[in-house]
Amino acid sequence: MRWIIFDFAGVIGRHQPQSARDGMVAVAGVESGRFWAAYWDHRDPYDRGLMTAGDFWSAVAKTLEADFPAETTEELIRLDITSWLTPDLATVELIARLKSRGLGLALLSNAPHELADALEDLPWMADLEHRFFSSRMATSKPSPEIYTAVLASLGAAAGDCVFVDDRPPNVTAAEAVGMRALVFTDAGRLDEDLARLLRER
Repeated sequence: MRWIIFDFAGVIGRHQPQSARDGMVAVAGVESGRFWAAYWDHRDPYDRGLMTAGDFWSAVAKTLEADFPAETTEELIRLDITSWLTPDLATVELIARLKSRGLGLALLSNAPHELADALEDLPWMADLEHRFFSSRMATSKPSPEIYTAVLASLGAAAGDCVFVDDRPPNVTAAEAVGMRALVFTDAGRLDEDLARLLRER
């Protein structure tokens, strides 16, 4: 095992806290269920860099049959980005320990340009020197192309890599291209699973 490749949301960073979700719904001024259905309906092309933040929120507004003024759109963009920036400190600490052992560490995240740019500036992401974002690659997990592109960029064989993600379809897709892969539940369990794989080398 030469490389460990981490997902971001739900692994290194926590999923959007309820307070942030509620704040976005309040700014949009629509019913919560409808808001999140529209949000996720349009998220994949945004994650793949096929639309700007403004385009994304325009598409969400159209689905909701709403009219977001420019100030509302700007606030939704800001709230959306910041909603993803809460670290899972136990995972961050685990990554630091893995780096100290000389393992190669990388990030592979479905993230639009705005979120990718924000993640680049976070000090607690510094140990992940190799970072791959869907918006910069014009493809997203679980498409096999994104995994093979990461392997090519790292110069790594699939069998030398472990991929960690909290979403089983993304883990299954990594396994399909030959990586070992783990479904993330918490940092303690991940530490145990990685230790087991290291013993099996």
